[in-house]
Amino acid sequence: MTTELPDVNVARVFEDSALPALVTPRDPGTDLVAWAAANNEAVRDLVLSAGGVLFRGFEGTADVEVFRKFCASFPHPLLDYTEQSSPRDPLGDQVYTSTTYPADQYIPFHNANSFGHEFPLNIWFSCIRTATKGGRTPIADTRRVLAALSDDTREQFESKGILYVRNYYDGMGVPWQETFDTDSREEAEKFMRDGRIAFRWHSEGPLILETRQVRHAILEHPKTGDKVWFNQGHLFHKASLDERIRPLTRQFNDWQLPRNAFFGDGTPIPDETVQEIFDAYTEAELSFDWQAGDYLMLDNLLTSHARTPFEGSQRLISVAFSEMFTDYEPQFAKYGVASLTA
Repeated sequence: MTTELPDVNVARVFEDSALPALVTPRDPGTDLVAWAAANNEAVRDLVLSAGGVLFRGFEGTADVEVFRKFCASFPHPLLDYTEQSSPRDPLGDQVYTSTTYPADQYIPFHNANSFGHEFPLNIWFSCIRTATKGGRTPIADTRRVLAALSDDTREQFESKGILYVRNYYDGMGVPWQETFDTDSREEAEKFMRDGRIAFRWHSEGPLILETRQVRHAILEHPKTGDKVWFNQGHLFHKASLDERIRPLTRQFNDWQLPRNAFFGDGTPIPDETVQEIFDAYTEAELSFDWQAGDYLMLDNLLTSHARTPFEGSQRLISVAFSEMFTDYEPQFAKYGVASLTA
């Protein structure tokens, strides 16, 4: 990699991949927050070029407040984590823990809020404390993932989009209050109307709320023009359900599961198509061990991320988001709006 930036070295983590670019200080005492503020535009250009940048070897960076200041040194303010599909704990001032699923579970590749009508263009990770064993955050170039899919699969998703189905049951999955970050049904309804999310409340039984939303599977990056595989269809799909909870879901049909995904026209996505998507991610996967103090800055459209199982309760990866993409009207026009009928 020939990119040059003042006072740092720019190299590759992987010999055969520009993702992620590795930035290390020539002087370990370099203040990363001040350096980033002075080289803001160049860093953002490097992220767009490589898909992501790993900052390593800077002193004093294994600290949540330093991480927040680093993220806040870029022009766009940090964002709240909204329309949640997985749990995170707040660490203050728009910084969150990584997904708080049990340590023994693998979290498949995904892009933050790619099922939403708005989503962040930037996502940052920081390693505050490493796990005793495991706990990597694999990444994958979404352009490579898209290229690895068959022509038929790409055409199906390009033409139909994806229908996401969510059913909020009492005591099962992420509560609707956490998803919409409110206890007010009126505020949740406003969010859903603004996002063209069809919804229905239930007053009896364990089912509280059901929602449906049609979204893209493939998007054009607003800055680079690249076509990217940007969705969570494979993750929502029933084929990706953890084997340990499948017995609990046998009481539901495909439309009643806590979450599921269909093609945008409501037709089923075959299990073998979901497997093809997982295989494409595996082919594109890049994985490295965290070091305490590492910061990883990703373009949320160009690069997906995952999580491997880990051991040790001390692991802490903090996350922040910025620069919300909201120009979604062309996608609504292309795929239409979901509906809920009796």
